[in-house]
Amino acid sequence: MPEPSGPRHAELVAELRLVRERGLLRVGQAPLPALTAATLAVGLPAGEGLLPSSITTLLERVLAGLGEGTLADATAYTLGIAPGTRDWPAQDRRRRAAEVYGVSVERFRKQHERVLLNHVAEKVLQLCQEAGGVPAVRDVPAVGTARRVAVPTRRGELVITLHRAPVETLRDIDIVVSSENVYLEMAKTFKSSLSATLRNVAARRNDLGEVVDDVLQRELREWLRAHGREGMAVAPGTVVPTSPGELARQGVRRVYHAATAIPRPHTDGYAVEPAGVLRAVHGVFALARAERDLYEPRLGSLCLPLFGAGRGGLAPETSFAYLWPALELEMGEPDGWEVHLITRGERGATAAVAALGGLGAPPPDGRQSSGGISG
Repeated sequence: MPEPSGPRHAELVAELRLVRERGLLRVGQAPLPALTAATLAVGLPAGEGLLPSSITTLLERVLAGLGEGTLADATAYTLGIAPGTRDWPAQDRRRRAAEVYGVSVERFRKQHERVLLNHVAEKVLQLCQEAGGVPAVRDVPAVGTARRVAVPTRRGELVITLHRAPVETLRDIDIVVSSENVYLEMAKTFKSSLSATLRNVAARRNDLGEVVDDVLQRELREWLRAHGREGMAVAPGTVVPTSPGELARQGVRRVYHAATAIPRPHTDGYAVEPAGVLRAVHGVFALARAERDLYEPRLGSLCLPLFGAGRGGLAPETSFAYLWPALELEMGEPDGWEVHLITRGERGATAAVAALGGLGAPPPDGRQSSGGISG
């Protein structure tokens, strides 16, 4: 089985151009999935509010590896790493970098800057490889199965159950999390997305199979109406609870809808931003804790998707890079949630196992997940 590629060179170059244009002070205002994945690969924190400083640290490591000379000096000015240049406008940094080589600004833009950014991207990939940031992939679950993965982290060993299966096959998981757009409009039931499938299987039908109660979408509309948000977007990362509808027959007790997909104007596509995913993960756990004791027996397990890895257009590797910093923090809390991840495709399962370090030994008690056969 091929290993996941991790951050790609072309993606890194494109994002480095964005860093050059915006400057390090505004690096947190744009999604940078390849650089985010790189910071995680080299062991830098990438949680909410931490990503800008981690990217800066990553680029400073690259600069330190360049030694002294014109390449290092021009790189420092281009990316705003040189002392005192972090708040300089992009054109001023480019002009100073051109002066290092003694060429015109236009010639530097067309020639030297391209070479420079390509070289920085290569050095980022080298740091990832040296840190073992693309680990070996072992024991990816087969279709329809689940695997419990023990993950050693700074906060102790965490255990996650990874399902490679359609969401409608889940059993006895208290909370299932769906990824929605910021208008909280679920996908049509004839689509194949997570949102569409949950909407379909949760709906109540008559003896002819006709939908008589579109439970999840109805309750979302009621929430929007109650909060004065009909026809309006909610903030990315907002989490809204509904009942499970017919999913209750499978032991599901709540469905949480995380608004993470932002429609792109005049297209059928969506944008998914790191900050929205981080807020969604934290919001899921906060809501779960608030509702936990309202149920008997109390809520104890939840299942999250790889946000944005479907219609959101994110590579599964990038989706996991967005998800993991918040998930690791939440799982490190002492309140003992049983956490599941679900993905339908082989690439998503491969990315998750690889990102978790390829460590797959089951916990000592050998218990199996309630949602499938151990892989």
